[in-house]
Amino acid sequence: MRSHSSEGGARERRVLQDFARALSVIVDAPQLHTVIAAQLRDVFDLERLAIVLHDPVAGGYQLAESRGLDEDTAQLLSWEEGARLVRWLRVNEEPLVLAEQPGVVEYLDEQERNKLTASGSQAAFPLVAMNRLTGFLLVGGERALDGEGRDLLMQMAHQAALALENAALVSEQRARLRRLYRAERLATAGELAAGAAHEIRNPLTSIRSTIQHLYSSLPEEHPAREDAQGILEEVDRINGILEALLSFARPSEAVFTLVRLDDLVRQSVDLIAAQARRQGVEVAVDLPADAIPLVADAGLLKQVLLNLMLNALQAMEEGGHLLIRSQSIPPRRGEPAESGGALIEVVDDGSGIPEETLERAFDPFFTTKATGTGLGLSICYGIVERHGGDIEIETHEGEGTTVRVRLAGGGK
Repeated sequence: MRSHSSEGGARERRVLQDFARALSVIVDAPQLHTVIAAQLRDVFDLERLAIVLHDPVAGGYQLAESRGLDEDTAQLLSWEEGARLVRWLRVNEEPLVLAEQPGVVEYLDEQERNKLTASGSQAAFPLVAMNRLTGFLLVGGERALDGEGRDLLMQMAHQAALALENAALVSEQRARLRRLYRAERLATAGELAAGAAHEIRNPLTSIRSTIQHLYSSLPEEHPAREDAQGILEEVDRINGILEALLSFARPSEAVFTLVRLDDLVRQSVDLIAAQARRQGVEVAVDLPADAIPLVADAGLLKQVLLNLMLNALQAMEEGGHLLIRSQSIPPRRGEPAESGGALIEVVDDGSGIPEETLERAFDPFFTTKATGTGLGLSICYGIVERHGGDIEIETHEGEGTTVRVRLAGGGK
């Protein structure tokens, strides 16, 4: 007859095997958070659970998933990089059980203790992968705190940390490949655009001169005068497209200086304010209290901001809300302070972008607009890339779009 301990050991092995199998087939971070939370809650019958993970963009450790917590409490659960709980878990790499370690609880600052109390947390379990604190679990439930349960939860936390780290690496690799593929397409299209623009420009100049001469020679009442005027306008429109092609193919040299991001955002918003009022679009700006300094080309960044805001307005022809917000990006752990940067988000509640269109949003010459050239986002991407950054688009058809622009702190 097998002993109770051997049965418990077999159960633990099954739990760990099932958990590892569930995690091994998932590389999408949000889905991974959901599976980890569901599995842990089921195994330990947890009353409350919060998964708090390191966020390289927002900085510090932010809530990624929770169970058994109301929305107001969940919003409290964020920790700065240097918070005492974070430092303790990083150094000790073992669970902090509040009832058993009152000295450590007293070491935490009052705000941290209040967060743990408000969330009903009885313990914090570190998520450590590759000698880094990926995050931590806040749990409430007796089964997770007894001897066997605690050991099992630590093993599952280790598995979860490795899976989260793997998902982050996969996501980073996908983003790198996407940027490389996009850069190659832009470079190829740029070469074609430059050649085509120059070949078209010379005969176009001759055509315009001839039509201009004919237009000037026709009397005011001549019926062909209106046709000549229309041809001139179309020639000028083609010339504008050629200018965009040349700007895309051979962008002007960037002049990097120290600029304030908040000034650039406000100046750009002022330029679209009149059009926004005409469309019934309410524009809001959310900027940090402290200015974000960047080494950048002010004119080029304003071009990016204007293009993104105008795109947003075009998606809200019947009115809506446009939000432009920014925040500083802290440097990655172990990297110098100047390796940080800034995040700009342009958020609208317009029509959104269909999934099949989103895949081609940055492709040169691709547009869904009747009068568009399809170069706006391509030019924006090139400018941001020259600033050591990247652009991402998150959209939900019929609900709106968020464009995120990440910029390096020291330019490129």
